[in-house]
Amino acid sequence: MIKKYDLGYTVVELLAVVAILMIVSGIVIGILYSTLRGSAKTKITTDISQNGNYAISVISDIIVDSTNITKIGGSDIADCTSSPEGSSITFKRLNGNFTNLACENQTITSDSASLINTNLAELVDGTCSFYCSQLSNDPYAIPIVRVKFKLQDKGTGLSETKASSTFETSVSLRNYSP
Repeated sequence: MIKKYDLGYTVVELLAVVAILMIVSGIVIGILYSTLRGSAKTKITTDISQNGNYAISVISDIIVDSTNITKIGGSDIADCTSSPEGSSITFKRLNGNFTNLACENQTITSDSASLINTNLAELVDGTCSFYCSQLSNDPYAIPIVRVKFKLQDKGTGLSETKASSTFETSVSLRNYSP
């Protein structure tokens, strides 16, 4: 003979199963959230790195292909012996044209064309500079231009997915002619 209480589950057994399922699902959701957050951070960091490396590459090519520096920070200069620094720099190129690099409107421009994808990244204010150095008392020494800037992602996401990176390089004017 079957007893009535042997046919089903008790409330305590059902509550125990529900509690175990909630704990397991909480752990799985936490792992998925961490994975997705990590992949978003990786994508943002990669975008920042690609933007900065592209800008450094273009700037380096311009410097190498230049014969002289004519302005830094909007001021005319004869040479780099006084170690000027500024947020813009103008070069005289091999073809006789002039190219201006400037840090403005949260981007780096080359004759008004942005070197940064401004949909993804922006300059951190006050971090972009061009610095020119040359052996003192020798205007025939080859000038070296240092470029430094910091990019951050433009997204308005969580602070833990924010990314920023500093880029810096020094390049000599290989075609320098004083």
